[in-house]
Amino acid sequence: MGAGVHAWARVPTLLALTLATAHAGQAMLEIDTRPGASLAALEMTAPGAVPNVVIYMVGGSGQRPLRGLDFDDLPTDPDTLFAAQRQLANQVGAVVAIDTATDHPVLEMSDRQGAAHQQDIHAVIAAMRQRHPGARMVLMGSSNGAYSAAVLGLKLAPEVDAVILVNGSADAWAAAAHLKQPVLGLQHRRDACLPFRDSYPRARFFSLIEVDDARFPPVGQSTPRDCSAQSAHAMHGRRASVYRAIGDWIISGKVSQKIE
Repeated sequence: MGAGVHAWARVPTLLALTLATAHAGQAMLEIDTRPGASLAALEMTAPGAVPNVVIYMVGGSGQRPLRGLDFDDLPTDPDTLFAAQRQLANQVGAVVAIDTATDHPVLEMSDRQGAAHQQDIHAVIAAMRQRHPGARMVLMGSSNGAYSAAVLGLKLAPEVDAVILVNGSADAWAAAAHLKQPVLGLQHRRDACLPFRDSYPRARFFSLIEVDDARFPPVGQSTPRDCSAQSAHAMHGRRASVYRAIGDWIISGKVSQKIE
């Protein structure tokens, strides 16, 4: 067996996928990914056929509190992550937000390079291909999730049509250098979590949208680190515009040079 090729990748995927709940273009799925492991996935879809599926991996430790989610309680403020992803789904076809696997609830950076994480995302892609035959598969991640998207875009290359990195680290962009698929980057100039100055030297070689917002201070060596949901790192205040630009790129390849 060749290096990096797992036995599970050589045989047809036999998926157990449970539709837990559904509500007007939204479905909560439970996807069996490995023996004894599954993950929750919130699928948001537009009406009609789905030409593109964006599989989104969150940063931090990879957790997204999806189980037990009440669809009626999902936020509608366009600047929230859920609402921005709902907007993107309406624009491109579908967005699938995933949680960590039941047997591996916390993802360290080393885990994002590991075989279990690779098999989990392989299973998610296979499930989406079953649900939406012919759709393009796009891996998207923010922060630490951008590192996952870059690494898995390489390891699962035949299964992935495009990769999107949002406020990724320099390590994420170093990994992206080996990708053959189209890659889009979005970097906030005032990101005080993973500073723009560290990522830009590598990110500038790709299709890159620079985001700015004068409500945040410029980032210097003494700027306090801020990775919160209300930070520039999370695209707070610019999420709706950022996700609209992502949708434009997925559909047409058009890249907005700046979002301000």
